[in-house]
Amino acid sequence: MSVFNELTQKVSNTAKAAAKKSNDIVEITKLNMSISAEEDKIKKLYTEIGKALYEAYKKGEVLPDAFRESCEKIKTYDENIKHMKQKVLELKNLKACPNCGAELEADVLYCSKCGTKQ
Repeated sequence: MSVFNELTQKVSNTAKAAAKKSNDIVEITKLNMSISAEEDKIKKLYTEIGKALYEAYKKGEVLPDAFRESCEKIKTYDENIKHMKQKVLELKNLKACPNCGAELEADVLYCSKCGTKQ
């Protein structure tokens, strides 16, 4: 009978250890998800800070040299994107409305979205 009790005790201890390990894994997963959520919040704030700096640059405000140089690069990239988008529209035989940005057939006289004369 003691062998049976001993075996029961070992099974019970193993089940308790497995349950604790499982709970630990769940807790670790929850913590890692919380860490990721906080990191995402930080990244979003970094982006907002950068956007605010760039908007200040576009308004002509004086920025430290390191920020000004980065803003100038962003301006260049933005101009490149605009030129490429224009080229795509030309290849599609379309144009963008200067008022609302809607894609229009190249020969239309008025924007179908906002009514602006082309």
